[in-house]
Amino acid sequence: MQINEAGNSPKKQYDAGFQRSMLQVANEGFWEWDLASESFWLNPFFSRLAGLSPDESIVDADRFALIIHPEERQVFFDTVLAGAANKAVTTPSVFRLLSTDGRTYWLESKSRAVDFDGNGAPLRIIGHITDITQRKPADEQLKELNRALLAISKGNQALLRASNEKELLNDICKIIVEVGGYRMAWVGYAEEDPGKTVRIVARAGADDGYLEKVRITWADDEFGNGPTGRSIRSGSHCVVHNMQWDLSFEPWQQEAIKHGYASALSCPLKNGQRVFGSLTIYASTCDAFDAEESELLSSLAENLAYGISMLQNRSARQLAEEELRQSEDRYRRLFQNQHIVMLIIDPESGNIVDANPAAVDFYGWNHDELCGMNMYDVNTLTPEELTPLMQHAKRLDCNRFTFSHRLANGLIRDVEVVSVPIQIESKPLLYSIITDVTDKKLTEKQLIEGNKRMHYILATANAGVWEYEIETKTTIWSDEIWRIYGIEPCSCEPSFENWLEIVIPEDRDAVRHAVHDALANGADFTAIWRTKTTDGTIRWIMSKGTPFRESDGTITRHVGIVVDITDRKKEEEKKQQLETQLRQAQRLETIGTLAGGIAHDFNNILTPILGYAEMGLLTFADDEAGQEYFREIMLAANRARNLVSQILAFSRAQEITPSLVSVPAVIDEALKLLRPSIPTSITIDRKIDRSCGNILADPSQIHQVVVNLCTNAYQAMDEAAGTIHIALEEVVPDGETLKALPAPHADRYALLSIADTGIGMDKATIERIFEPFFTTKSPQKGTGLGLSVVHGIITGYNGMITVNSSPAKGTAFRIYLPVIDGHAEHEDPEPALATGNASIMFIDDEPASTRMITLMLTKLGFSIQAFNSPLEALDCFRKEPFRFDLVITDLTMPMMNGVGLASEIHKMRPDLPIVLMTGYGRDLENIKAISWHGIRKFIKKPVKMSELSSTISEVISG
Repeated sequence: MQINEAGNSPKKQYDAGFQRSMLQVANEGFWEWDLASESFWLNPFFSRLAGLSPDESIVDADRFALIIHPEERQVFFDTVLAGAANKAVTTPSVFRLLSTDGRTYWLESKSRAVDFDGNGAPLRIIGHITDITQRKPADEQLKELNRALLAISKGNQALLRASNEKELLNDICKIIVEVGGYRMAWVGYAEEDPGKTVRIVARAGADDGYLEKVRITWADDEFGNGPTGRSIRSGSHCVVHNMQWDLSFEPWQQEAIKHGYASALSCPLKNGQRVFGSLTIYASTCDAFDAEESELLSSLAENLAYGISMLQNRSARQLAEEELRQSEDRYRRLFQNQHIVMLIIDPESGNIVDANPAAVDFYGWNHDELCGMNMYDVNTLTPEELTPLMQHAKRLDCNRFTFSHRLANGLIRDVEVVSVPIQIESKPLLYSIITDVTDKKLTEKQLIEGNKRMHYILATANAGVWEYEIETKTTIWSDEIWRIYGIEPCSCEPSFENWLEIVIPEDRDAVRHAVHDALANGADFTAIWRTKTTDGTIRWIMSKGTPFRESDGTITRHVGIVVDITDRKKEEEKKQQLETQLRQAQRLETIGTLAGGIAHDFNNILTPILGYAEMGLLTFADDEAGQEYFREIMLAANRARNLVSQILAFSRAQEITPSLVSVPAVIDEALKLLRPSIPTSITIDRKIDRSCGNILADPSQIHQVVVNLCTNAYQAMDEAAGTIHIALEEVVPDGETLKALPAPHADRYALLSIADTGIGMDKATIERIFEPFFTTKSPQKGTGLGLSVVHGIITGYNGMITVNSSPAKGTAFRIYLPVIDGHAEHEDPEPALATGNASIMFIDDEPASTRMITLMLTKLGFSIQAFNSPLEALDCFRKEPFRFDLVITDLTMPMMNGVGLASEIHKMRPDLPIVLMTGYGRDLENIKAISWHGIRKFIKKPVKMSELSSTISEVISG
């Protein structure tokens, strides 16, 4: 890019425009700072990263500053402006970007000035950014490890130049704090006194009297349970990741927090197998010591212990210094890598010449024992196998082997050995670094086992995974996908086209569009489709995928999972079916409630009809024509009363009490009711076995079954001529029939057959005829409730109903009901009318009922005062509470119901009997618990004169 210092020339404007056009389409981050207008231009990639909208590509300097983290904001601007002053310098800077979506990115920016005014001051600066978010944690960790390694290096140098023990200890503590960046370091020696105290011999960093205030021992008690005491007792390094929450650090917790300590590492100082002290390091942050850093610092402690031992062994000082000078190169390497197991080996004899402390710890023999051994004692290979390998290593610069080494405790560990030939005093030796790879091999084995487990889990979950490489268009299927797709494994190439082949044709377009949309938009992919297996079974499959993005945001592939969701689909369908059944049940309950309300009003209407008819019968002599008229009115009213009972039974507003029922008698009654409504063109053919046994049921329900089936039969023939065949016989079911009947089984069954010669039904219709609200009739002829009610009645009595039909050939229903030994109950004759002279108060909000009951009771000799309002009746009763011998009241009335009225009367006359009347059977169930309000008897409407008179007589007589 050419730098133009001549001002805002046309050439410069063209170059800037051309540059910005190129950066608009670049898939990298670029920015431009116009210092004259104090505005920043961001290319689309940078805008998206910052979470800005496309129309925010140009922002002012204040807005641009907001997307830079406050800790780096001023440094960024100062660095960029300082670099811009040097025309030929590209200035790097690192800062955190605060995206508007809440995410934070680490960015590296390289900038330079590209335009200057006549005085050489920068006018325009451009920059390029790189996302280093993924690299930043690794850099930080590397810095920490580098500081630890640098501390080790400096420590080794201190070891080499140390002239006395105190100087060495203070130098090591100072290096740890100043070079390693830790808050405080100190060295303590383990005393052999009764209290097992730890004597502080050196320290550096932010101590401020901390060590004088606290008590630290290496005894197995609360003051020796910290990292220092445990490291001395165990001979291993100990870490406290969080002093505030680690219970073992509780005795020193408050003081440590005051001094800014957060975590600690304590490394033992050993002379051979004897631990004589500890190096303890405090950090100002939690979790400051990970495994690798702990190992590095442990190696520093080993170096320190070695140096202390060397200084303390004054009798061997001269020999140690001479040996150190003769093998300076060897010990420099050893001291720099003390955390790694290292051996010096004679390749000719296989003898171990020297071993570092890490080797002593690893193998389990002390230094003298180990240096007196041969590699043939350690390696599990035979001398014949091992000798050629050592000779080979002697001739090459670097060799890598994998062996199995034997430890002092008898364990065998897998190790990786890197050997380098070296010369010490002109003698060729092997410098070998040994790394324990047992855990690594175990991890690899576990990874393989984990992969197997993953495949097992996928197979158990009916799931598989896939991957699609965008550039090469390569598709990979896991082993489980072949089985899910119903394809022989590896029978074809995994590809988009072969995948579409297993999708049923009806679902292919939707799947194809979902894939194309995901690839075009770089978005997640979701699709559900069906596939047909080789045996013709339909399976439901779901696939979900997501794009895999590289660090620069480029999508290179899609990865996803395939799941067989057939069972889930079945459960969803079952759930939908249950919801449908629930809605149907709720509709039935609503209809039942409506039917109960209608029945209640109908009973109020029937009450005066039945009452006046009864009184009319009493008016005429037996041979008078008027009596016949009123008798027919009575019969019709009683039939209507029975119909109301059936409605109440359907609505569950009336308790059903099964009794012995004569089926022939029910058929006769039903046909007597139906015959006037059946067209004369339809013949009813009866074959009734009068000796058929009785059944245990509610007669009104059996009556409903017969009426419903016969009604369906004649409607199926419409106005055309035809025949309804009704047959009844007692049968002993054969084996096949008995299997279909519900348990418990009876010995004998009443078989009722109702058939017609109508239009018939096809197979699909037959499968649904017992579903609620399913009907083939017009809305004027059917609701779809009849057969579902019939089915419920029959199965409720442990019976069975079957249907046989075909189009144009009629329909035949066969009903099996278990026969019960016994005789059917007959209605008792009407009791004689009871007369009397008691004073009765009667309350009903229906004027017709009050007039009829008044006439009825007056005719029987009673004195009656009737009211249509419960409040008026209560006022009258308050004035003369002892005037009446009995109160008869309706239950459901406006302003006050019968129970409330009875309660008020009972307060004034607890001894007064009260009779409650209702036209809705469910009301009786709801008020049985409050009969202590003086309510002695319940009567259901419509009420007969004989029933009313006997009730009055029973209640008054007590």
